[in-house]
Amino acid sequence: MPFSTIRKTVYKGVDTKLGFDIKNQDRKPINLLGKTIMVNVMQVRRGELVLQRRAQITEPQSGYCEFSIFGYDLTDLEPGIYQLSAQLYEDDGMARSLYSDLNRAATMEIELVDGAYPKYFDSTLLTFTEDSGIWVSQPVAGNLQRNDSSTLHTLQITTTDFTGTLTAFSSLEYGSMGNYSPIKFLDNTYALSINRTGTTTVDIPNTHTTQGWNFRGSFRWIKVVYTPDINNTGTVDKILYRS
Repeated sequence: MPFSTIRKTVYKGVDTKLGFDIKNQDRKPINLLGKTIMVNVMQVRRGELVLQRRAQITEPQSGYCEFSIFGYDLTDLEPGIYQLSAQLYEDDGMARSLYSDLNRAATMEIELVDGAYPKYFDSTLLTFTEDSGIWVSQPVAGNLQRNDSSTLHTLQITTTDFTGTLTAFSSLEYGSMGNYSPIKFLDNTYALSINRTGTTTVDIPNTHTTQGWNFRGSFRWIKVVYTPDINNTGTVDKILYRS
């Protein structure tokens, strides 16, 4: 049942969707209603399985399905040639091989290419120092400092029974100790408020939770500050930043 005979190119740093027509040996489409297609990606030399995912059957009567490879699937993979194979599971649970050509080859090649798109960067774990009842993070490099064209910034905050406020500050100075100004969050799923000093803040619920907030802009340096309420007994467990 041929599904492709051409080597596919996959680029690190972006999502890729591969489409396949599933046909029988007479080149007629196979009806995929009630069937499941599982796709494997293997490292050629070691035969190691590096990715396995169910294909999405988008046009079952014409035998067409799509297989998605996401950017995060490729983060730890080296550029080079990989093998792709697939099995068709009948509605009775029986697994059948899919072949990439009429010679019954069970694999096809995909080439993983690096360098076309920006590399993935890990999030930065912020560390905090207490200063007169508030907690201030170390300065972290923003998108301008890293020559990153993205203007979207994200904070992921994990708390336990914490009540208080959180504020982000930015600087355009070349040095990390320069002047900082407050940032207005743009995450429209959480209410923003302004306190008496005019600083933009966002409330943190009194629960054990992980939440995220986004803001946009071009900055060289970012600082995060959180201030516990006077009756707070909880903790801020972790704050991650990425741009």
